[in-house]
Amino acid sequence: MKKIIAIVSMFVMVAGPAFAGAVEVSPTPTPGYVSTGLLRDTTGGAAPIVKAKWEANVDRYTDDAIAAGAQFKPSGLYQVNKTISLCSIVTDPDGLADVTTAPGAVYGDVFYPDTVDLGDSHVPLPTQSGEGCGELMQEDKLAKLTKADGIELFCNKVRNLNNNLPTFNTGYTYDEICAADGELQKETAAVYCVAKDLSYEDPSGDYAVWSVVQDKVGLQGQLVNSFRYLPVTAFETDFTRIDYGNVRLATHKIISGDLTWDALNAGPASVRNVGNTRLSMKVMQNDMGFGQTAGVWNVKYDGRVGSDAAWVNYFPEVIKKLNNPLDLSELNEMDFSIDVSKFPPTHEGNSYSGTMTLSAVAEAHLLCVD
Repeated sequence: MKKIIAIVSMFVMVAGPAFAGAVEVSPTPTPGYVSTGLLRDTTGGAAPIVKAKWEANVDRYTDDAIAAGAQFKPSGLYQVNKTISLCSIVTDPDGLADVTTAPGAVYGDVFYPDTVDLGDSHVPLPTQSGEGCGELMQEDKLAKLTKADGIELFCNKVRNLNNNLPTFNTGYTYDEICAADGELQKETAAVYCVAKDLSYEDPSGDYAVWSVVQDKVGLQGQLVNSFRYLPVTAFETDFTRIDYGNVRLATHKIISGDLTWDALNAGPASVRNVGNTRLSMKVMQNDMGFGQTAGVWNVKYDGRVGSDAAWVNYFPEVIKKLNNPLDLSELNEMDFSIDVSKFPPTHEGNSYSGTMTLSAVAEAHLLCVD
């Protein structure tokens, strides 16, 4: 009997009307005296306005691609999430205090991609909700930046270093917002931001983001855009070797994996999806020194992901895609087998070794069903 070992190598590869107060001038004014007046507001007032909004990395002004709007790349690592920023510029014709004093507030609502079903294996972050399919993922309350920080962020960093990042409401531009006599300078508008986590396994796709501003009487303004979570296909295994052990001639030898994530090489083979796409595993194995006889390989292999999947046969040096795709964050076993049809007489000793290469290919997301 021969002891046969395969060493595994792996690669893996987002203006309203101004308030006019009544001013009366005394017929015989006293120096330094100005009379003032107002009318009690018996209406709901004017709705607040979101002048512009954007999403960015934690620095609040960069993203991960050059296209307009925001694009973000996930980590491709198990339980390593992506932190982004949601930012908005807000004003209110009735005064910014109408927004900044409770119950006024600025919110960011993020929604899952419309057509993507997360699947049973996806585990949302504690702050997240839903099963995908355009549902609300999370609502966050934005915090007001100081005047200086807001101007530095939007009028200097965003405008000069990533100027196609924001979405503007009708009638607003960099020139209007950043003018020397504009609302940011006068503090009748302000920048609001909040940090938000995307899970490493949140699906790739386009996420709608609503910026909603509410004043003290409940009037609202909003602006909607989207960011893109870029696709990254990545997997992780708890093994770097497959030991086929003692193998007899023309005897199908199976090495079974399991559903337990062990310390590296401490147990049977397992694999898990750590990217934000579904994926299928691919495998290639060299001949381990068995060679060919009359142009036919003296060894062949099988592989599968999950014990209920059909085996896929492969000969040396051929890349084969295995059945049974892994859903988002899914863990499953990997089973391998070997079948030797001839032990070459020229081979020295009873030990054979070689290299198996694992890779992955992205699969389409699960689709939402009406």
